[in-house]
Amino acid sequence: MEKIETIDLWTEQYKNHYECFNGAFIDGFENKNLPYDSFKIVRNCNCIITNNCDLAIGNKHQAIVFYKNEKPIRLMVICKETNIDGLLKNSLNQKVGDILLYQVFENHKIDYQDINLNEKPIFNEFNDMNEIDIGSCDRFSLLKQMLSGSYTEDETKFGHFDNDKYFYIHNLKVKYSLKTDNEIFEIDHEGGFLNELKTRAIILQKKFSGN
Repeated sequence: MEKIETIDLWTEQYKNHYECFNGAFIDGFENKNLPYDSFKIVRNCNCIITNNCDLAIGNKHQAIVFYKNEKPIRLMVICKETNIDGLLKNSLNQKVGDILLYQVFENHKIDYQDINLNEKPIFNEFNDMNEIDIGSCDRFSLLKQMLSGSYTEDETKFGHFDNDKYFYIHNLKVKYSLKTDNEIFEIDHEGGFLNELKTRAIILQKKFSGN
């Protein structure tokens, strides 16, 4: 199985968080780019999330893996109760330039798999809490956008544009662990930014890229 240690990582804060879905599906299509060419829905899995600073990040139990040339390039981890099918339909009705995203999918033959791992859900102490809005950053260009309030690197409406001030936590450690049918994701984070209200965090992947 392929082991992935860094990726464009999206975390759903609460069930049916449509901004997370819409952002993950639309980001990268600006200027007629094609950020991914296929994706895979993974139902009833376990993404185990641990951290050393008591950030309220619950384990996730569904996921979507996005691929480009058969290589995983984006991962969204999703709450157990989220209606993936409904949010997927909503995401594909976003506009890309003058057409809808589902039409881009048709034009470029972007297809998907849908698998069910049937794993018994594993919860952590944060799954019953109001979870923090978490942004995982794997590159400087995305970090700049996240610190300005955006979820996406492209110019979109998704995010929290309220001039938050952030402070840096150098000793923060967060780990995401997920095994699908073909991949093992082990995404370690070291360091991150927390807003003053402690409602949002931007965490830096250990394999952080300079791009």
